[in-house]
Amino acid sequence: MHPAPSLVVFTVLSGLGLGMIVWIGLGLGSESHLFGWIAGPTALVIAGVGGAASVGHLGRPDRAWRAFSQWRSSWLSREACLMIACKVPFTLYLGLWLLTDTVIPMLGWIAAAMAAATVYATAMIYAQLKTVPRWSSTPTPALFVVLALT
Repeated sequence: MHPAPSLVVFTVLSGLGLGMIVWIGLGLGSESHLFGWIAGPTALVIAGVGGAASVGHLGRPDRAWRAFSQWRSSWLSREACLMIACKVPFTLYLGLWLLTDTVIPMLGWIAAAMAAATVYATAMIYAQLKTVPRWSSTPTPALFVVLALT
């Protein structure tokens, strides 16, 4: 098995960035502003670069925008929508915390739940690939979520 480099970059970076969003959103990092100023934007950038790398393994990258339109039937589309959607409450949470010293836990929890859902959607893309029996198995989604949290 020889996955495309963009696939490896996408999987690793999006999982890392989204896992960081989960931990920070749950308030499980340091409460210092220095931590927030470093870890928060880092999580957003890493997840963003990972998401952008996913375009690299599409057959027609110029049609990547269409990934957002099939959310009712496609795990890929759900993943794309959730990736964007989790960043909105996280950015609000982070901005309020760092700029006004106001912490609204509910925003962080929403961002964390949506980031975990994004990782789950990513895992379901792989779990549905019957051509790769190692991925097309029951523990794949759980393993993706655990790896992202790690």
